[in-house]
Amino acid sequence: MSHRMRAIFWAMLAIGWAISLPVANGQQAASKLQVDKTSIGGAVVNASGGKPEAGVWVIAETKSLSVPFRKIVVTDDQGRFLVPDLPDGAYKLWVRGYGLKDSEPVDAKIGGQVKLEVASAASPKEAAKIYPASYWTSMIHPPALDQLPKGYATQEQWLAALRGGCNQCHQIGMTATRKYTTTDDFDGIFQRNAAMGAAANRLGKELLEKTLVDWNLRIKAGEVPPAPPRPTGIERNFVVTQWDWGTGESFFHDVTATDKRNPTLYPYGKVYGADRTGGGRLWVLDPVKNTIEGLQVQPRNAKGYNAKVDYYHDRETPDAWMASPHNPMLDEQGRVWMTEPVRPPGVENNPKWSASTIAMDINDPAALDVASKALLSRSHGMQLGYYDTKTNKFVGVDTSYNTHHLQFDWQGRIWTDGDVLGELDTTKIDPANPEATEAAAQHAWMRVDMDTKKVVPTNGYATAVSPVDGTVWLSVPVVDGPQNKLYMLDPKTSKFKDYPLPLPGRLSHGIDFSTDGTVWFSAGSGHLGRLDPKTGKFTYWDLPGPKFTGTGDETGSTEYPYFLWVDQFNTFGLGKDTVIVTGTTSDSMLIFDPKKEAFTVFRMPYPIPFYTRGLDGRIDDEKAGWKGRGIWATYSSYLPKFTETRIGSVNHIQVRPNPLAN
Repeated sequence: MSHRMRAIFWAMLAIGWAISLPVANGQQAASKLQVDKTSIGGAVVNASGGKPEAGVWVIAETKSLSVPFRKIVVTDDQGRFLVPDLPDGAYKLWVRGYGLKDSEPVDAKIGGQVKLEVASAASPKEAAKIYPASYWTSMIHPPALDQLPKGYATQEQWLAALRGGCNQCHQIGMTATRKYTTTDDFDGIFQRNAAMGAAANRLGKELLEKTLVDWNLRIKAGEVPPAPPRPTGIERNFVVTQWDWGTGESFFHDVTATDKRNPTLYPYGKVYGADRTGGGRLWVLDPVKNTIEGLQVQPRNAKGYNAKVDYYHDRETPDAWMASPHNPMLDEQGRVWMTEPVRPPGVENNPKWSASTIAMDINDPAALDVASKALLSRSHGMQLGYYDTKTNKFVGVDTSYNTHHLQFDWQGRIWTDGDVLGELDTTKIDPANPEATEAAAQHAWMRVDMDTKKVVPTNGYATAVSPVDGTVWLSVPVVDGPQNKLYMLDPKTSKFKDYPLPLPGRLSHGIDFSTDGTVWFSAGSGHLGRLDPKTGKFTYWDLPGPKFTGTGDETGSTEYPYFLWVDQFNTFGLGKDTVIVTGTTSDSMLIFDPKKEAFTVFRMPYPIPFYTRGLDGRIDDEKAGWKGRGIWATYSSYLPKFTETRIGSVNHIQVRPNPLAN
């Protein structure tokens, strides 16, 4: 070997060792990879041949903190990665990627670099283990039109009902749903769960069971779905900071980190999650101290209530107060408002002043009488309340209507969807005496058709308030018919207006506004929808992902988008009014650029399944670039025991300029 060739050989060997071993002071010669004292960097290569693995996830995790903690990043086109801003601790790093077998965890020190080796999956079946549920769902063979139960006019109508009925609480297609291969298996499941049984009956239980058994038998025989693409482009720039929280029984519906109307409030502050089933707690993450605590939601008046009863363990007891907070949202005074029980349900417990709160679009005593009888005949299990972060006290506010989600307007009013459209003026509530002020602070908005003397429904699933004119909009999650719509109330005129969804849109769920007054909504038919209120024109886009086997343009993707959130203030860093659809059946967030009309897919690779409902964005420091902004999301499905970690997580998701930015 010549002197020149020998020099080249030793130089290349030195570079290889530099990648695989920790480097003093976190620096690496002749590389753009800058590893400081709070980061870990390196490269991912395939164990067979050493080829760099681009677009795969690197998970850094530690148990050195008070709660399990992780950072997740994506490799660049050379297989390099940088995990930034790690708190002190002992870390293990491992790799997950489509087409690969999960790598074994490797010890790594903060400030150093490490080479991670990963093997290709041994078979398509092994590779498919980590594919999103929506990809597995695409293998379902929909029943032919002539097989559908009465009431279904098209195959797409049935498929939309399938998405909504099954994915409302979990992912159809996740591992736990792919193992049943007889109709008796599914029949037993439907009998044990009333909600699932009702959904099955609506779809035609025997037909549904036959369809699902055929699907799972083919999976058992080795059939696998198409492979998802690996992250490319900007999809490699995401950084996830993740903390475990809650219990094995927890059901977090949403999180809140700031005031949606002013996301610069409470920078680097605590994040709150409402747990409906894990004892009825408000869980609190301190992202600076990396601590978690659970606050037991308290009843307004302990007298007459059993405050020790939680959401599921004794829900049939008549006087049981069920601590089941839902949909938390911070206001400008540091109060975490929630929809929650304030009193036992039951018609006999409705407030005596309920009828006085009715507001209508007509002034007709006969209509008011119809509305009053309807309102007073309903049992209300959820009202309103808040946790005061300054005094550490829970305050309950009774309502004449049932509540579900809440949304603030710019006058301090809370609008809620439930059995009617509810309104509460928080400025009129005396925290020291809510009982004396709550009646005069609220309205139950109702409609009556005087031709039929029947109440026209004003319920819905989600609520949004226009930043342009203050109108209040609701999504109505119905698959077909006249109630497959959005509707609007103008509080200034007391007038309602319906906007029926033109096909192929069905089952509107999440709803929000961009700053120009455009309405955006997610549809259970596998679509993102847009409505221009000025023209009444609807536009649809298929959500990313595969379609059901054998379906065409009339059918959206297999995705079931539980919710939708518009980033009005650029809290994420991808631009003002970026639309984010929660891909609840694909472990993802489907990020839509309205200007380019193009999607970016953020995928949560671990733990799966990942099912999020509401989102919140916060700007911690406008001058800190990508590190000063991000969105918050939590695992929001029932029974986190089905996840890989068997517990839920709260996640801070950020976007950096490139996969190696620090």
